[in-house]
Amino acid sequence: MSFKAKVSIDANGVKEERSVLFILTLLLGRTKNNIDIGTTQSNIDGYIELLDSSNRISGKMTVQVKTVSKRDEGLNKYPCPTSLFAYAETTTDNVFLLAVDHSQDKVLYKHISPKLLKENRDKEQQETITLHFSPNEELRKDNIETVLKDWLSVCSSRVYCLTHGEAILEENGELKSYLLDMPKMATDLRPHDIQEIQNFIDTYNKLLESDFKYIKSVLFPNVWKRGIAVYTYSDSSLEYSLYNVNVGELVAPIVQMPKCSIFEIKHEHDYASFSCTENKLKENPNLYSISIIKKHVEDFIKKRKIIPLYESFLVEYIHEFIEANWRHLHLKKYSELNVCSLIQHFQSKYPYIDKMPVHIVSGGKSLYVNTVYDAIKLLSKMEYTTIPYPYPAKGSYGNTGMVYDFYSPTTVLEKSRIVIINTIRAYQNFIQSEFPSLANDLDAFYGGNLISVLVDYSDPGHKFIFHIHYFRSIIPSNEKVVIIEDISDSKMLKENNLSSARDLFRKEPVIFNGQKFSCFRGGGLNDMTILFGKYNCLTYFYELLETHFNDYFSRYGCM
Repeated sequence: MSFKAKVSIDANGVKEERSVLFILTLLLGRTKNNIDIGTTQSNIDGYIELLDSSNRISGKMTVQVKTVSKRDEGLNKYPCPTSLFAYAETTTDNVFLLAVDHSQDKVLYKHISPKLLKENRDKEQQETITLHFSPNEELRKDNIETVLKDWLSVCSSRVYCLTHGEAILEENGELKSYLLDMPKMATDLRPHDIQEIQNFIDTYNKLLESDFKYIKSVLFPNVWKRGIAVYTYSDSSLEYSLYNVNVGELVAPIVQMPKCSIFEIKHEHDYASFSCTENKLKENPNLYSISIIKKHVEDFIKKRKIIPLYESFLVEYIHEFIEANWRHLHLKKYSELNVCSLIQHFQSKYPYIDKMPVHIVSGGKSLYVNTVYDAIKLLSKMEYTTIPYPYPAKGSYGNTGMVYDFYSPTTVLEKSRIVIINTIRAYQNFIQSEFPSLANDLDAFYGGNLISVLVDYSDPGHKFIFHIHYFRSIIPSNEKVVIIEDISDSKMLKENNLSSARDLFRKEPVIFNGQKFSCFRGGGLNDMTILFGKYNCLTYFYELLETHFNDYFSRYGCM
């Protein structure tokens, strides 16, 4: 027999120590760190002192260090304990959560700011609050200096507020007095009408500043708030328009205008609506604000303002654009797409293309050239010298007289894999980056784990060439997989002894690679999108956006 000492360190302790050491290694020589391992301090793990060029303290952060679980690795989220929110609320410290994702070699960081506290006030009774992290809230080996500047900015702002607090309060008091003395705007709107309009415009702007911040940045750049001009407002009629209040512009966010002036051209308003039979804003201001956001999303999708910055998309776009417009661009139709030659050609033809927009007008058609030029330069940075065609070449494989003859079953399968897998991957990354709070709602997998696409290219008379099915793992898993198979040689159908894609719905469970799945959704993909049209990846990308956003808005009753 012998006496037993307490365990010196457990699994959680090892995990915590590893995370702290990872942070200390990244910041070595750049900051002074006092982060304890196995700390006895409540709520926090220590401090990070930011240093200036002479290694003197220029800012101080209070930190809590956590480790991202296996389940959440790569998802840029972490369930933050509300105790840290409570600590941040009662201290003047700059409180940060640092969550280490070892699978990605990065630290997710979040400033527990007054704004964040306010946004999560309704979650006070929870044990944890799931925080989502944008790419700008990641500390990696390649962006340490950028992150340190961001942290210093937070610290400097806090110091300024503390130092000038009395002066700021005095100035705010004077401003409030000034505003109270201002004459009120003449209006015949009733107080509860005004409150409904305020609720609408407040909710609408909050959506543009949170869940749909990316939409605002694309459609309304340099805009502080969106305003509303009301022309008619009653229980059964509504006439209004929306407008931008730009940064640095002193414009009221709510104004009442004379009736029928909505038709006057002088108003630079970008959205207008009028009804003499109903007032949906009055019925439900919050729902109505979502319906307007839906229209903005539809506008964004329709205009196709962005191209995902992935190699497959860039290569496809360059080839398709040049093939369609080679005459206008003064290029030879079948010339090899050499990166250096193309860059020199555009710079020679359009000397100011790096500084300003370039449009070519020919035959009543206007072409915006900068997008394809920027795409070529991006490939140059990726060390491309030539731009190979991304898909199997079209051939003559049949005698139907239709586009169906362009491909054989083998080349169809090859092109389908390229388009579908690359596009779904780009879509998922885009949503997680630009719509992080909606990542689950807009998931390409609909919350499942497996997408199966069965390609049937045996008969041009078939209703579907592509049979798509969505599966959910019986045993919960974060793994997400896309498989593209020839229906005549499908591993999934063989493994389940099935002869038809329709049987996947009837089979319970479906086995794939020894794992059990449940099929919960199915459909078909447009063959013109995947195979035959132009800009296949880009078209499918925007179709995914449209489909998933429509599903999202329909859940709110916005059809």
